[in-house]
Amino acid sequence: MARATDLPIYRAAYDLLKLLAKLTQQYPRGYRQGLAREVFGEAQAVVVGVFRANATTDKAPLLETLREHLETLKLLLRLSKDLHLISPGQFGSTVELTDAIGKQASGWLNYARNRA
Repeated sequence: MARATDLPIYRAAYDLLKLLAKLTQQYPRGYRQGLAREVFGEAQAVVVGVFRANATTDKAPLLETLREHLETLKLLLRLSKDLHLISPGQFGSTVELTDAIGKQASGWLNYARNRA
């Protein structure tokens, strides 16, 4: 088992978390305690999900949960863009990372299901 921090999915998830830490600080005060906190919390859940999936033998349930957090995060980021809390360019950067994480999580999930 590789260390979670060595996995490409971890690096993409951590890069997304770093990006969202900066972006959510720019949200107007009225959105920081609600939407910004949820965005950052879902991004943290994705990183933690990578750690947990890497550490267990039954990875499929944890990877499905990770994908749920990722889909929720995508929804919250789209809402942030539509409310003009982040720019289209910033949203594009988040989409690149969430797509990369989603593809890797799907591949990892398929591999885990085929091994079971």
